[in-house]
This record gives sequence, C-alpha cells and structure tokens, in this order.
Amino acid sequence: MMQVRIFKYDDTDFTRFKTALGDTNIPVASFHCGVLVYVGKKTLAKASLYHDPAIRYMDDAIAMVGTDHAEEHAEAVKLLFDTLKAEAKSLGIHRLIGPMDGSTWENYRFHDDGELPLFLMEMQHPTYYVRQWRENGFEPIAHYYSSKTNRLDFVSKEVNAIRARLESQGVIIRPIDLDKYEQELVRLHPFLLTSFASNFLYSPISLSSFLDKYLPLRAYLHAPFILIAEDQDEIVGVFFCIQDFLDKAQKTLIIKTIARYPSVRYRGLGHVMAAQVYASAREKGFTQIIHAFLKSEGSSTPISQNFFATPFKTYSLYGKDI
Repeated sequence: MMQVRIFKYDDTDFTRFKTALGDTNIPVASFHCGVLVYVGKKTLAKASLYHDPAIRYMDDAIAMVGTDHAEEHAEAVKLLFDTLKAEAKSLGIHRLIGPMDGSTWENYRFHDDGELPLFLMEMQHPTYYVRQWRENGFEPIAHYYSSKTNRLDFVSKEVNAIRARLESQGVIIRPIDLDKYEQELVRLHPFLLTSFASNFLYSPISLSSFLDKYLPLRAYLHAPFILIAEDQDEIVGVFFCIQDFLDKAQKTLIIKTIARYPSVRYRGLGHVMAAQVYASAREKGFTQIIHAFLKSEGSSTPISQNFFATPFKTYSLYGKDI
C-alpha cells in the first residue's frame, strides 16, 4: 500500500527526503514542506512545496512545486499532487505553479522536447514529467526559448554609433575583475535586484544566498565574457556568459544574463555589450553562441534576433487553480 509522508526542513531524518530518487539540492528559501510517496523502502514520487508571499501571479498569492522526481506511476503522482494541493490550501493558496525550486533564481521550467541534448545550466528531467503534470490538471502559463547561432561576425554601424554615444556620456564597459570576484558580486547584487524587479514572478534574493549561488562558479568563468557597464562608478548594465562545457563537438558560449538600468540614457547598451561579447568569442575560438532561456516577448528577444540567433529549444512553466 502506498504511503505519504510530509517532511519539514528541520526534521532529523530530512536526508531521507533529500536523497530519495537521487540526491537533490533543496533550496532553503521559501521552503514549506517536502512530500514523499513510497511503498515500503521504494520511493515512487517526491516534490517540495514553496511559498514566498513576494511571488504573485495575476495579483494572486501562489505556491510553487519544485525539486520533483517521480517514477512512471500515475497513482503515486496523483497522490503526490493531491497532498501538495492540500498543503497549499492550508496556507490559503489557490494556485500552484511549477516546476520551480522556490524562485526564478533557481531551477524552473520543463523542456517541451526533453529528448534534445542538454547544454550547461539546463534542468534535466525525463520526458514523461510533462505528461504527468498535464494529467494532474497543469497547463502552460508562460513560454521560453533558447536560440543559437554559428555566425559570430557581427558588424553594425548603428551599434558602433550607440557605443560612441554611450562613451561620450561617460559610460564604460569593462570585464569583471575575477581577482576581486566576491567584491564584484556584492556590487552587482543590488543592481540585479533592481533590474529584475519587473520580471515575471520576480522575488528578491538575499546577498548571502546570491553569494552562495555564484561564488562557486568562479573557477569556470572568463573575464571577457562577463561585462559590467558603469556610469560614474554606478553599475548600469551586465552581460553574463559562460562556456558550455557539455558541448564536446564545438566551442560554445552561453549568454545567460542580460540586464541594464531601465533608462533611455542607456538605450542600446545591451546591443553594444553583445557585440563586444561576439567579438571576444570569435577571437577566443568559439564557434557557436547560445542565447539561453529567453521569455517569449521578453526584453532580450530583440538582441537574440539582431545577432543572428535562431530558436532551437522551447520550455514551459505550468500552473493550476486549486
């Protein structure tokens, strides 16, 4: 007979939940509980329920389902979602969204085609997960895509003119100082909070959590591919890229984060930084660039299109009224 257990983060045997169906990173922030469905010693399904009052959808409070893992077992998955729904209702919540591991700073979204090869930073999951969620009443509420290009020979008189204008205004673009990486992150933190504040399902991240997340990346980063734009020593833009170490066939660079201060004074800054990244990538022998995880109709879409990139992967985020 199937059984259900609800775990809290401070349970003495929380490791049982964490390691079931493979050791899982469970973000602490906004974690409410973990649900485990099992028969005897065999785990059939598990997921975490997150609740952050700062994250709202259509002006309503939500709960998020994340860190989910499941066998192909329809009855167990139904029991999992029924339990998650009951826990969310106990919080006064009437909508579930996922997959999302507590916030958009963590893993979220499902691949629409899970058979395609992964690139670095993509969430891995079996293709049947989407079917399981749909069978339990979840429908897409947001769509995303990644684009790629093998054309790194970008030249534009218009972008050069924008660069000249920005430079005349005192805006400088420089690579991150990896010798002072932690100090750079501390400076970037408030800028990113402000820049992302209008993003879909936004929530702030504490400085300590931000550092915990990004400090370990130091060994994998190359300064020419993390650009910081400053105006009078104030950060007004950032371009964050990392090499796709999973791609063994060619040298691929992933553009992960694009942000700029929302002022007409800095219009075109993203294109200028992208042109600089393309030039550096070409110089360093890269042959492909991926623009990763763009929200459909998002602000980064024009940059991707203007720099020869063509969509090749799509993702969806799901929601359900309860």
